[in-house]
Amino acid sequence: MDADFSEVEIGIAVNLQTLREVLKGLSVSGRRFWIASDPHDAVEVGSLTIGHGDPKCTDPLNTLYYRVPIVGNGEWTERTDSLILMFDPSTATAESPDYYFENGRVMQDSSDFCSFYQPVERALIARLQARN
Repeated sequence: MDADFSEVEIGIAVNLQTLREVLKGLSVSGRRFWIASDPHDAVEVGSLTIGHGDPKCTDPLNTLYYRVPIVGNGEWTERTDSLILMFDPSTATAESPDYYFENGRVMQDSSDFCSFYQPVERALIARLQARN
């Protein structure tokens, strides 16, 4: 995956170890966040997948997956915790469309991205502010 960073004005660059720590403590309305792909594979494809919902649920109406690009070179294969990811709404992409039920019908929903992105962004900013 070749990420397009042309839309990034202010993004959050975070290493995988810090992202793991932040995601581990994050839960919003019972929905969890976790690293959903193998970091070694992420080096090859250029992105890492983050899950949002219930890690044990495979229902696409309840669990969402977003890809976040890796920035830098690919020499981190032995130290995946050092992978640097660009966390920005213009670079994160859904693995599949977001869905919801309305009047007994399955509808596509783009607002799920906000429920994924905003809590992680706030947690990363809070972590950065706590260091100062």
